[in-house]
Amino acid sequence: MNTTQLKSTLHTLIERINDDAVLQAYVVLLSREAEGVFDFWDNLDTPTQAAIQEGLQDLNAGRKTDFFDFMKSQYGINR
Repeated sequence: MNTTQLKSTLHTLIERINDDAVLQAYVVLLSREAEGVFDFWDNLDTPTQAAIQEGLQDLNAGRKTDFFDFMKSQYGINR
């Protein structure tokens, strides 16, 4: 994919997300990347940090799903 196609795909995926915490995390991450700042954790609100911590605990406990399987099941996107 070229840059234009990647941006279009990102836009399409973002339009499908309705979870404010997830959207906020992406805003912070992408803002930091655009500004060249890499440590975004302290700028996340407490619920977002808690959601990330919960996800890490799930991962460490073996509760995980392959990224591509998730994207296919949720958004119909194949590799």
